[in-house]
Parts: sequence; structure tokens; C-alpha cells
Amino acid sequence: MQRDDDSTDAAVSLERRMLEAERRAREVAEKAQAEAEAAREEAVLAREEAERARGLETQARERLQVLVEAGVAMAASFETRSALAAATAAAARRVCDYSVAFVVDREGRVEAAVGAHRDPARFGMVERMASARLPDPEDPDSIVAEVLKTGEPALIPNLSPEQMERMMAAGEQLELARSLGLASLIVVPLAARGRTLGVLVLVRDDPSTPFVEEDLSLAGMLAARTGLAVDNARLYAEREYVAETLRRSLLPPELPGIEGLETAARYLPAAEGTQVGGDFYDVFEAAPQRWIAVIGDVVGKGAEAAAMMALARYTIRTAAMSEGRPSAILETLNQAVLQQTDDERFCTACCVRLRPSGSRARATVSSGGHPLPLVLRADGSTEVVGSPGTIVGVFEDPVLVDQAVDLGPGDTLVMYTDGVTDERRDADEFGEARLHDALSELTGTSAQRIADGVVEAVVGFRTGQPKDDIAILAIQVVG
Repeated sequence: MQRDDDSTDAAVSLERRMLEAERRAREVAEKAQAEAEAAREEAVLAREEAERARGLETQARERLQVLVEAGVAMAASFETRSALAAATAAAARRVCDYSVAFVVDREGRVEAAVGAHRDPARFGMVERMASARLPDPEDPDSIVAEVLKTGEPALIPNLSPEQMERMMAAGEQLELARSLGLASLIVVPLAARGRTLGVLVLVRDDPSTPFVEEDLSLAGMLAARTGLAVDNARLYAEREYVAETLRRSLLPPELPGIEGLETAARYLPAAEGTQVGGDFYDVFEAAPQRWIAVIGDVVGKGAEAAAMMALARYTIRTAAMSEGRPSAILETLNQAVLQQTDDERFCTACCVRLRPSGSRARATVSSGGHPLPLVLRADGSTEVVGSPGTIVGVFEDPVLVDQAVDLGPGDTLVMYTDGVTDERRDADEFGEARLHDALSELTGTSAQRIADGVVEAVVGFRTGQPKDDIAILAIQVVG
């Protein structure tokens, strides 16, 4: 009996151990399954986080690309419209469906609109819509007017049809707005140096993708760069206008008519507007039957060169009233430059006294360090006239020589600055030989055609940007 009881107890104990082992196995399996599930969830979260990070990185790159693209395009031009076109195009490509920039004049009135669309074929529609009725700064329903007035940006994530109708003029503008779509809107000021110059408008046409605060921040950064570019373009335009006005004031508006002679001139500045060049010329009557023609080149450019040009021109005119010889006129100019300038500025000049008589003329030439003039004879031959002299404004006792030459019917005296002969094509210089050849090819043409032809020959020869200003003065005996 005892052995049977012992066997039963052993069986029970074995069964209990097996059940315990099974329970523990289940717990281990369940724990492993839970851990695996947790690992899977963590992996999913990690993937989602990585995707979000990639999305944010892509978004950041896109935003940076907007600023880079617009900045590069704006840096390539000093024109207001080009700056606005760069900003609206960059925005339309990457941030919105279309964009419009409005600029104001000095009185605060909206004067122009520039637009761009994600679809280049719809650029024209955007600009037509914007220009159909330019925003009125006094319009209480105009978001553009409000931003212009306050200088604060505006974000309208969801624009209602009623709001759109109040903003747009009935007719073409409203119909174009409906066709383009107007669901979400950002308006930011274009400002620079404490002034509001206009506004930049960004539009999305799909209500399901409204603008958010991050878009407003990007629009603000783009507008800041655009405002500065617009202001720089305006400053450049003003400087260009001032420079052109000053340049014109330092050159004769037209050459005088001289009986028996035809005079012509061409001036081609090397600088693009904002730098006044140093080349000058003039033709005037010093006394009855005595005319003075002068051409010169002042060292440098800009305001200082302009001051020297004015000094040279008016000193020569004054001196010619009392001095008959060109060398004496240049000597007076030399003293004026030495006495009235406190820096190392100087100039070169060639002065010619003309005495026309019927179908002939006598030209007396004096050069102060300037290229000597050429004579294109009626038969096509060319010759250099005059003797080299000392640069004006360097020495107290310059060497200045007068030399006369007689001109017959059809002969042309050609005076020029060194921008003609110094122009280059790579390492090759235009030079005097090409100038002689160019003049010979112009035989039998008018004084104006000769001046134009020389400029055309130089421009056709050079590569790249012009090296220096070019001035040509041609005086032809016509009888």
C-alpha cells in the first residue's frame, strides 16, 4: 500500500512541475511577445520620427532654396521689376500657387504689379488680375492697403468667397481671381531702411492646403530680401539718372554749325550709368573766323573726374577768349589744374584752332599728353598731325607745341581718346594701325558717319566689357 501512495504522490508532483514549467514557458512567451510588440511599436515610432525629420529637413531645404533662388536672381540685376519677378517666381515655384508683388511710388500710391504662377502659362493671367485694379491705399476692404498702412504682415488661412468678392473689383478682376483660385492668402510688406516700398502677396488655390505660421515666417524673410533689392534698384536708378544728367551737362548738347565745316561727335561711356567717365570734348567760337575744338581725358571716374572735366572745359573756354595759340590755352589749363586741385589728378587734352576759309581750312594742333589727331584725306590716305606734349597738371613748365595742317575739300580731322586704340580683344589691342584702316574704309562719307564708323569698328573688335570710355570728334571740310 505504501508503494502505491508513493507512486501517486510522485505522479502528482511531476504533474505539478510540468504545469509550473508550462506556466513559466507561457509567461516567457507572453513576455517575449510583448517585448517584440513593443519593439515593433518603437520601430514604427522611429520610422515615423525619421520620416518627420526627413520631411522637416526637406521642408527646410525647400525654404532655403526659395531664398537662395530669389537672392541669386535679384543679385543679377539692379532693376526693380527684375527683383520683384525673382521674388514672385521663387515663391510660386516652391511655396504657393501664385504670387504678386505691388510697389508704391514716393506718395504711397501703388504704381505697378508683377506676378508669377506655378504654371508659366498662367503668368499673364496673374498679372492681368493684379493690374485690372491696383489696390487703393484708402480702401478699407483691401488687405494690401492695410499691410501698406500698418507695415504688419497678414495671414488668412481660409479666405471665404465673400472676402474674395470684397477684395476684388467686379468684372475682369473677380472673374480672373475665381479662375485662378483664391483659398489662402499671405500679405507681407516690402520694406527697407525704414520705408515700406510695397507688398508681397502669396496665394494658394486649394482650400485643403492652407498657409500656416511657418509659411508666414518664410514669406517675411523673402519679403525682407526683396524690399532691400527694390530699394537698391531704386537707388541705382537715381544714381544712374544723376550720373547721366551730370554727363550731359559736361558735354555740349549739340555741336555748333560752322560755315564750310561739318562737325560730328560720338561718346560711348564704359561705365554703366553710375560712374561719370573722364572723356570730354567741346567745339566753340573763340573769335570771328576762329574756332576751337578740344578733346580730353581726365584720370579716374565719378564725381572727382566730373569736377576735373568741368574745370578743364570752362578753363579752356575762358582762356580761348584771350589766347590765340592752342599751346597757350593748354598752358593756362595746366596752371589751373596745378592750382585748383589738391590731389594728384591730371588730364590729357588736344586743342585745335580752326580757321575755315571757303573750301579750305587751317587747323593748328597742340597736344598735352593726348593721342594726336589724324587727318583722313579725300583720297583715302591718313596721316598723324601735331607733336606730342606734356600731360596737363603734372609739371609747372610743360612742353606744348603748335603745329599747323591745311585741310582741303573732303578732308576730315579726327580727334579721339585712348579708349579707341586701347580697346582689346583678349591680348590683342585695337591700336593705331586698325584705326587708320577703319578711317580709310570710311573715305567719302560724312563727318557723322566717320565718327559712328570708328565707334562701330572698336565695338566690333572688342570682347567682353569695354575697357574705357570712347570719344570721337570729326571735323570735315565741306566747302
